[in-house]
Amino acid sequence: MTVKKILIAQYDLHNLLFNNVIADINDAESNQSILEPMNNVKWLAGHLLWAQRNLARMGGADVIIPWMEHFLQKNASTPEEINAPKGEFPTLQQIKDKWNEINLPIRAGLESLPEETLNQIISSNHPLFPFDDTLAGLLAFINHHQAYTIGQIGILRRGMGKEAMKYD
Repeated sequence: MTVKKILIAQYDLHNLLFNNVIADINDAESNQSILEPMNNVKWLAGHLLWAQRNLARMGGADVIIPWMEHFLQKNASTPEEINAPKGEFPTLQQIKDKWNEINLPIRAGLESLPEETLNQIISSNHPLFPFDDTLAGLLAFINHHQAYTIGQIGILRRGMGKEAMKYD
């Protein structure tokens, strides 16, 4: 199996798990924080959507991801993104719908990346940078970020008394 196939298999798994981890959580529940200063489910779901923009950029997918000003991370955002006026806060269903709308274009963009492109050295700094400064390393980090954040939602879901996330 190639590096690209492994990374895309992880991407596909995250799409399944994203939908599964937020299943049966309503909008009111998604706004609850189990314990301050923990993030709530809606913020984490929106942050996952925010991170998808990096994958869209990598694969050249032409997608619009709204509400980013609510879910960005300052150390990984442009000054324009940080200073953008805040629009209306989305519902959890809107976040889920947007995630599922952009899934296939992002996947197609990643699928179209030539294997040799994944081996190219990149200059942007990311947490895996000291170990792997390639585009594949950045994609691996984003996949890790998505899995980590989905896991956080899984913990919150159990804290709400919901069943554990399903893997099917």
